Amino acid sequence: MSQFKSPKTDKQTFVKATAEIKFIFDTNMGLAISEALKPETSLGSERFVHTMVEADDDHLTLRLNASDLGDLRAGVNSYFNLVKASYETLSTDL
Repeated sequence: MSQFKSPKTDKQTFVKATAEIKFIFDTNMGLAISEALKPETSLGSERFVHTMVEADDDHLTLRLNASDLGDLRAGVNSYFNLVKASYETLSTDL
């Protein structure tokens, strides 16, 4: 079975791909989710996507930067899932 291998070149094309996503939550949820995301956004954890998080009581803003569109798409997908899981966990009555 043969596999397709793309030719290697010394020149790489760099694209700056960015996304800014704003979430609106109930009181204090934005701050709580921001705290939950801190380990993911800490320096050194961003391998393909650099992420910044800003939050207040009821808003959460994510800014993602990547060098290509595929990495940005993967980063947005991952952060959507992390925000969703954090929200569901924090909203659960014990």
